[in-house]
Amino acid sequence: PGFSTAEAVTNLSGRGVGMDVVKRNITLLRGTVDLDSHPGQGTVVRIRLPLTLAIINGFLVGIDASTYVIPLDMVQECIELDEHQRQSSRDKGYLDLRGEVLPLVDLREHFSHEGSAGRRQNVVVVRYAEHKAGLVVDDLLGEFQTVIKPLGKLFGALRGISGSTILGSGAVALILDVPALLNQIVQLEARTTQAPYSPTVVAR
Repeated sequence: PGFSTAEAVTNLSGRGVGMDVVKRNITLLRGTVDLDSHPGQGTVVRIRLPLTLAIINGFLVGIDASTYVIPLDMVQECIELDEHQRQSSRDKGYLDLRGEVLPLVDLREHFSHEGSAGRRQNVVVVRYAEHKAGLVVDDLLGEFQTVIKPLGKLFGALRGISGSTILGSGAVALILDVPALLNQIVQLEARTTQAPYSPTVVAR
């Protein structure tokens, strides 16, 4: 059972099974579904699907000896962090980008890379729909057109990864699922905002 617009539930309908099938197939196509509902006004359902499912223009980034691919159409700009920015962003979890608060995802931590960051760190600013964030990486390796290969059932539940590809060197690179990474930030911010208020009890 899942999302349904039916006013009544019967043995045959109203349980959201059909919508679950739609959602599952959209996910398989690397798409997303967003709901925007307002009481008394209605609900808007936005379905976003990639224009191409096999070949993408990507931007290669490196962490240690590993290479990742970011879909190029979601990359806005790249920034090299100076020492002050590195320390500040590490402490706060965000970057002040020309007066804009940019939440950060440290891919080294997200994918559990061992060891410490190198002397240089870069931020790749990505955007999907109305959401925006910075991905912290070690190296910027340039553009690369790639064929997406599915991960298979064994790695299908890997968070933040939508597929893989083979580089010219024969090495395997993982393709980042930018919408999923941004959605994690949105959910984290929502939980932080909705955290229950605990009043301070002052003894008299």
